[in-house]
Amino acid sequence: MTRVLHVTEAMGSGVLSLVDSISRRQAEEGADVQVLFMPRPETPTDAALRARFDRRVALRRVSTGSRHGDLRALWRAVSRTAGEVDAVHAHSSIAGAIVRLAMNRRLPADRVFFSPHGFAFLRLDLPAPARLGIRRLERALARRSTLVLTSPSEFAVASEALRPARAHLLQTGIPSESVSRLPRVADPARRPVVAMIGRLVHQKAPWRFAAAARALGARADFVWIGGGSPEDERRWLGDARVRVTGWVSPTELSALIDTVDVLLFPSLWEGMSLSLVQAQAQGIPAVVSDVVGNRDSVEDGVTGFVCADDDALIAATARLLDDPGLRERMSAAALDWARRALTDDALGRDSLAVYRLAAERAGSSAR
Repeated sequence: MTRVLHVTEAMGSGVLSLVDSISRRQAEEGADVQVLFMPRPETPTDAALRARFDRRVALRRVSTGSRHGDLRALWRAVSRTAGEVDAVHAHSSIAGAIVRLAMNRRLPADRVFFSPHGFAFLRLDLPAPARLGIRRLERALARRSTLVLTSPSEFAVASEALRPARAHLLQTGIPSESVSRLPRVADPARRPVVAMIGRLVHQKAPWRFAAAARALGARADFVWIGGGSPEDERRWLGDARVRVTGWVSPTELSALIDTVDVLLFPSLWEGMSLSLVQAQAQGIPAVVSDVVGNRDSVEDGVTGFVCADDDALIAATARLLDDPGLRERMSAAALDWARRALTDDALGRDSLAVYRLAAERAGSSAR
């Protein structure tokens, strides 16, 4: 039985969904799986997490009441597991740094894995010198781990920017049974709904969504599924007519997606957004920014539009709003695309195979 420890300091939003997905699939394959995590403001309660995760997955929360204390405690907790697991898989940048430094000389790099879910050096809210420094740090840390990337474009960025010795592409997505069976049919009697899904934060470019709402508010209702601080809502949405739902459960999210006609997803950077994948799997045409992950989730011109700039985002959204037949064709194509390319049924088997292959290569090179 393979013993796996997943570690993250970002237990919320998309990372939470991905850690839930991979740990569940690995447990289904018979692995002994633990998840060690630091809470964030948006992290669900322990009871909610326990209800969400597979019952065979052990959840371990590290919380001291202060962020610096939590980081030190996470380091200590990771360090103590070195002789107890076969693979340590870190998710998100801070956990990635902690795990790779804590495991240095404790576990070989072939048994330490890192998935960034959006490289920090792609963050446009950081100054250029900071992004350069983070990229150099990631290049150094790449030597102490095996990178596990969740989209082809993220793999391409890693290969070019970091030149890692060990890297694998691991397809993530949603369960195949979650893909809707029937495409959406436009209802001319109902006012269309344009939605965004995610935290209302800088990464998701809420001002772009607000600009589309101002330009196209006469043609559709605009809804932000998720939420942020009241200050950020006022700063970035301003007077735009956008309804903000606040945090919703996975069940509520699925029901809300079924009310949407167009997904407008204008983020500045991503890894592989499961919210976007889920919308495609429920037959929602998507208008997305041309960034890592987004361009892998949408077939441009077939299941939605991949757009290079703000004007293109608004124009593509308007095109879909004005053409119900195009929405229906893209809805049917999105379901076919999701079945072919956006499901995670093999995630447990494939991820465990990545761990085993890394260990076998390490054994071969040592002989």
